[in-house]
Amino acid sequence: MKDLNYAITLINDGKLDLAKDLLADLVQSDPQNREALLHLGMCYSELGNHEKAVLTLSECVKHHPDCSNAHVALGYAHSMLLNNKEAKEDFLKALEIDPANNYALRNLGNLYGKEKDYERAVECFEKVFAADPTDQHLAYGIGYACFHAGKYALAEKYLIAAIDLDRSTEIAGIAMELVRDIADGMKGTPVK
Repeated sequence: MKDLNYAITLINDGKLDLAKDLLADLVQSDPQNREALLHLGMCYSELGNHEKAVLTLSECVKHHPDCSNAHVALGYAHSMLLNNKEAKEDFLKALEIDPANNYALRNLGNLYGKEKDYERAVECFEKVFAADPTDQHLAYGIGYACFHAGKYALAEKYLIAAIDLDRSTEIAGIAMELVRDIADGMKGTPVK
């Protein structure tokens, strides 16, 4: 357990290569170690080796099918490889295990957004935002998805929330532009 904690410290310090090597050693000595498999798979993803991440995280969910975060991490690796069908299955499995898993909801929302299924993206993002209404990027993401779903009043609400969280950021500037676009496009038109 001491080595696992040290590996997690290395990850938090951004020393991913060192953490990866230590975690690989842990997995070699205990091939079913849930935490070592999970963190090793996430290290591979962070290092851009998504194929190895999929292999490692697939082992994790095979031995620990109830590990919601392993399904999320596997879904993320699949999405980076553009295996969107598999990614969606992984995120949905994570939510089946833990319906309040905000990582699964956020990633599933991102996937729906890529597929231009903005209604479902909004549903996912709103659940996450309810748990953390201080996430400026998420507020903008909901506003953006609402805008593309044609829900302009709701888009404006979330975009203004994003702006109000921190006006000094680049994302606030982008949100302001989109609010102006809504206002310009809606002159004389009833707002949905």
